Amino acid sequence: MTSKGRIPALDGLRGLAILLVLLWHYFQNLLSDDLGPVIAYIRRSMALTWSGVDLFFVLSGFLIAGLLLDNKGSGSYFRTFYVRRVCRIFPLYYAHLAVFALLIFFGIKDVAALGWLFQDDVIPLWSYATYTQNLFMGWTWTFGPNWMGVTWSLAVEEQFYLVLPLVVWLTPRRMLPWLLLCLCAMAPVLRANVKGLVGFVNAPWRADCLMLGALVAYWIRIPNFETAATRYRKVLTGLLCILIVGAAYMSLSGHSSLGGPLTHLWLAFLYAALLLLVLVHSEGIVARALCMPALMWLGSVSYGVYIFHQAVSGLVHGLVRGSAPQIASWSDLGVTLIALSITLLLARTSFHFLESKIIAYGHTFRY
Repeated sequence: MTSKGRIPALDGLRGLAILLVLLWHYFQNLLSDDLGPVIAYIRRSMALTWSGVDLFFVLSGFLIAGLLLDNKGSGSYFRTFYVRRVCRIFPLYYAHLAVFALLIFFGIKDVAALGWLFQDDVIPLWSYATYTQNLFMGWTWTFGPNWMGVTWSLAVEEQFYLVLPLVVWLTPRRMLPWLLLCLCAMAPVLRANVKGLVGFVNAPWRADCLMLGALVAYWIRIPNFETAATRYRKVLTGLLCILIVGAAYMSLSGHSSLGGPLTHLWLAFLYAALLLLVLVHSEGIVARALCMPALMWLGSVSYGVYIFHQAVSGLVHGLVRGSAPQIASWSDLGVTLIALSITLLLARTSFHFLESKIIAYGHTFRY
């Protein structure tokens, strides 16, 4: 794996993840059933598009665990890891948070048309600065202001970054997969016993996606594993098809609840199988589909898209239509598409002028 360098299909997977998130927030959540039975069916078919975040978690577990496994024993193991993570995550996140705080300070939240972005301000502002907002979201059963609502997943990621480097550093290599499996099995048990939003936004409850990704990183580094997996790729493809059919059933039947005990575990296996197939069969139809330029480009700007998309949607709908985001007419759809275009432009601009420069600086720190 380390000899392959950057794997283009992984950018495509990241693009697929953010595409699912956009479908969820920009269309599935906004489409009105009053538009007719066809639209209602389309909405139901997109009921699992929220799982783009689950795919992000599997990818994150894979990439982060891979870095840590490859550099365990380095004298700069912790310093380099955290400097690079800070350079990747912090600048854009805290800039977004600063704009949010300024808008609140200047009273923009009292503008009725923009209330959707600032309502439910029960989450302490300081919790966003400390990446603990997901704890308050679980306790209060609300995502809080939509401007910052999606950042619960970044809090989960940051908490994951605090734990996994220590786990990899302290655990003997032969024992690591068993520990990761135990952490993975813990998550559905927690979700079965403590239900609701807690099971969706808190790190221990979401460990199955992250740890399965980390397990794929471990397995792919075992000598001869990739050869064996390639030999049985038809079996892996069949398993992936079964998992896709199961996900489709959950979506269309309405058994796709957020925080469901088995829902996220099924999706974790689905996305881990997809990731593994891409890694061991890079010339296959799935990997080639993920290498489509548009999907790879979307993956390259996915962080900015994720950070900006809800704020832009609320601002555009509020300023143009004077209401919360919705799609109840063709004109509403036009406003949503304008918001989508602005989001993509902002994300591209942010990556080109801000993120890429700071990421490059972070990579001057080496293991």
